[in-house]
Amino acid sequence: MSRLIAGAMLFAMAAAPAAAHPKLLASAPAEGAAVAAPGEIRLQFSEKLFSKMSGAKLVRADGKPAGAAEVNFAEDGKSLMLVPAKPLAAGGYTVEWYGVAGDTHRVTGTLHFTVR
Repeated sequence: MSRLIAGAMLFAMAAAPAAAHPKLLASAPAEGAAVAAPGEIRLQFSEKLFSKMSGAKLVRADGKPAGAAEVNFAEDGKSLMLVPAKPLAAGGYTVEWYGVAGDTHRVTGTLHFTVR
């Protein structure tokens, strides 16, 4: 009987759809990069994000806001672009991002870079 139950459980687990969270695949600038002031910060994800439930903000290394920035999404929904309203001054920056995809779980992360 226990083999039957174990087999049924394995079948059920294999038949269940995978519920993966969106993952950050790439960014420009890259994590830890030292770059000239970017006109756009791009985050590329593994899944299409719900734009109304996803976004990002830019803060300085000291935790203070870095100024206004517009958030846009690519047509495929897998890339988020953060466009600073003014050129970024030299110093360290953190992008604090959050995203919701098809599994409806919110994921968060950070990206750090320096403007030379």
